[in-house]
Amino acid sequence: MNKVILKYLSFCSLAIGAILGILAAIPYIGGIALFSVLLLSAPLVILFLIMAGKMDLTTPKDSIISGAITGFCANITFSFAYSIVVALIYLLFKYTNNYFLTAMIINSPIWLFIIIVLFVGVLTATTNAFTGFLTYYIINLIRDIYENKHADEDI
Repeated sequence: MNKVILKYLSFCSLAIGAILGILAAIPYIGGIALFSVLLLSAPLVILFLIMAGKMDLTTPKDSIISGAITGFCANITFSFAYSIVVALIYLLFKYTNNYFLTAMIINSPIWLFIIIVLFVGVLTATTNAFTGFLTYYIINLIRDIYENKHADEDI
């Protein structure tokens, strides 16, 4: 895999993780944002880079590696952005919508927080590797259907 593609993947996944982490502090949107980070960040980033012309999936291995990198990076920024927003809301307004997470973020030692974020990052990388793999096969299925439908027009 190319270093330039890795740079695009990491930048896009860091951005989507930070955006979803900030949105996750909103009470009813938080579940949707967490679901998006766990399963949908890799397909979103892969499709965005393909549509922008920055990336092309040639093998299933590329899609799995891209999905894993995207999932891990998105989870890291999601966790840190969410933690900062929740801590600021609690410290400034004394409001929380999840007492357990807020207490863990504010009162736990930093090493425990980092271990939990890394553990969830590995899980997120695994799920996004699978969804990146599915994205590869869905894109190829759509390309095959399009080519078969328009094969008669080329003659």
